[in-house]
Amino acid sequence: MQSAFEPMQPSQKSRFREAYLNYLRARDGQPDLRARRFDIRERFFAQIDANPVVWEGRPPVDQGVFDRNYRRAKPEAGLDEATLWALATAKTNRGERYGVEYSLAHGEHPTDPSADPHAFIQVEEVYHTRILEDALAAIGVKMKVSDPGVATRVLVRGMVHMPDQVSDVLVLCGEIFGVAVFALLLEKARELFASQPRALARIEALFAQIMVDEVGHVHFVRSRLSPELVRLARRIGPLVAWGAMRDIPELEALFGRKKILERMARADVDSEAAPYADRFVLPTA
Repeated sequence: MQSAFEPMQPSQKSRFREAYLNYLRARDGQPDLRARRFDIRERFFAQIDANPVVWEGRPPVDQGVFDRNYRRAKPEAGLDEATLWALATAKTNRGERYGVEYSLAHGEHPTDPSADPHAFIQVEEVYHTRILEDALAAIGVKMKVSDPGVATRVLVRGMVHMPDQVSDVLVLCGEIFGVAVFALLLEKARELFASQPRALARIEALFAQIMVDEVGHVHFVRSRLSPELVRLARRIGPLVAWGAMRDIPELEALFGRKKILERMARADVDSEAAPYADRFVLPTA
């Protein structure tokens, strides 16, 4: 096990970009920043759309309760775990999606997106919102995309205009936090929705897409940082996680702050993606 908060070896860095680009091109296809889509990845969603999963019987989450709490900064007291799971899942990618949309509107665009791993990552984050919508649909919940809280919006906008080395430290923390949270949400889904295997299988397949993407994102950011900045990310990781949990209080209500911070600190992202055959494998040192 190697912590993602450990610096990448120089020999890995030298081979990383080419290996990661080749992987992204084979997995995703051609990135279209204007349409926010990949040609190959669209095939996966065509299969999802052609084979909808409908929850049998009464859904585990009441749509009205979900809608009311989705608009709230803090969830109502006494919500059950299924509702907290749905709310946390719906909110988890809001910051990333908002950041991508703001960056594409106000940042610099690569001349050739297919030669820029960051362009792939931006489009993958847009897909993650679609993935989470489909995951919620499997349990009978409809989700409307919304922006994150004010503090997160301000931070995200600031990061777009920061020097890359500064923003990358924060991004690394956020990506590692994301891997930890998605892993916890998937484990909780297995507890909550095991009674309906088709719905759970759909959630598993969708979360697999995110987990594989997120682990690649972690290694991409690691490849851009010096050992000193990676160590800085380790130190400020809990602060970044605290800010994210303030914006998504359902996570703390569902798992507890200590469990989330411990999972993030472990930062064993490769083990989280190990079950998936299409994961990115970091070049050996």
